[in-house]
Amino acid sequence: MATGELPSARGVAFHSAQVRPGDAFFALPGASRHGLDYAAEALAKGAAFIVSDRPQPRGVTVPDPAGLLLKAGAFARSQLAVPVIAVTGSAGKTSTKAMISAALEAAATPGNFNTPLALAQTLIAAWLKPPRHLVLELGIDRVGDMDSLIALTKPTHSVLTLIASSHLSGLGDIRQVATEKCKLPAAARGWVSAAALPYLLPGLQAGSIVYGLDGDSGCDVTGRVLRSEAARQQLEVLGVRFWLPYPSPVMARNAVAAMALAQAFGIDLAQAAARLSAVRLEPGRLQIHTLPDFTLIDDSYNSNPASLAAALHTLTTFPGPHTAILGDMLELGLESEVLHRAMGRATHGLEQVLFVGPESRIAAAENPQAHYTATVEALLASLEQTPLAGAVLVKGSRGMRLERVVQALLSRATPPEVLA
Repeated sequence: MATGELPSARGVAFHSAQVRPGDAFFALPGASRHGLDYAAEALAKGAAFIVSDRPQPRGVTVPDPAGLLLKAGAFARSQLAVPVIAVTGSAGKTSTKAMISAALEAAATPGNFNTPLALAQTLIAAWLKPPRHLVLELGIDRVGDMDSLIALTKPTHSVLTLIASSHLSGLGDIRQVATEKCKLPAAARGWVSAAALPYLLPGLQAGSIVYGLDGDSGCDVTGRVLRSEAARQQLEVLGVRFWLPYPSPVMARNAVAAMALAQAFGIDLAQAAARLSAVRLEPGRLQIHTLPDFTLIDDSYNSNPASLAAALHTLTTFPGPHTAILGDMLELGLESEVLHRAMGRATHGLEQVLFVGPESRIAAAENPQAHYTATVEALLASLEQTPLAGAVLVKGSRGMRLERVVQALLSRATPPEVLA
């Protein structure tokens, strides 16, 4: 195809694993490999054509495929006339987005796809098949990122889950995190968690709807935890009682946010609550596995100081003994040593603690009872000889890939044919 000749497509994808029949596959240059390395796979899956910066037999050649995808996303947003709800925060974005999407029966970004290119892909999909509501997750790791995401997505409503120490290598300190995160509720009508209030910029609370739990101050919408069990909790929000299939106050606040949005959009609250009772989150986000010898708490997808504190609290609500398998908290910049020392101290009182990763050596030094391994491979080998009982938490930053530990523990307790 000649440069500039744009055939029709049913959608777009820039990861070959996501390609559906009729999609345009954007083959983007990467740090180590070019997207064209996956072009054959994309075409085999039914891609209509390839968009690349290099000529291809079944391709459209453009100088900047990523830029074209972003422009297409911006155009798609300009054509959408539905409420667009943007969710951000230092933790809890993906879970809150999933709960809001369930309560509203809304379209949403898949998984944790919160980058500009992923958001552009989601906007194009929504333009081609408009939903009643669209929920987007906005993730940032550098100063100025939020401005770009707001300009692309132009949200009509916003949710801020938390302001805490995360991505400090690009954002500097928590004050800069607050400055960046608060740009979202300043740009679109905001629902703000009570957990975010300590760092909320002056003037924003008055124009926002604050949600939280009994005991949180300053709330406009409050939920109550009526009963807590090992893997679920009963909530009452806006007069409706329902069971949420996840423990922890963090998940409860996320559900309150979803119910508050449902109320704002006139959704039947009983039906919204019923959908929350059936919600299923992405793997690695507080997934509870009841195994023959112990309960496995899989919170392995990511970690920062705030989400770690919440996960350790959840661990201690289960019958003991308690084991924490913890990996590095990445991207903490100059604060990394201080925050990893605090991580080590936070594990005092647990019966068994296993740290893994170069940064976690600092944490291990703060707990004389802890066991330390430098690599996940070494940890997996040691786990084969480690007795486990009670409740076991697995948590670490995405780059640690501790889902390998989770899979090993599940395989250890379950015959392979059952896992398949």
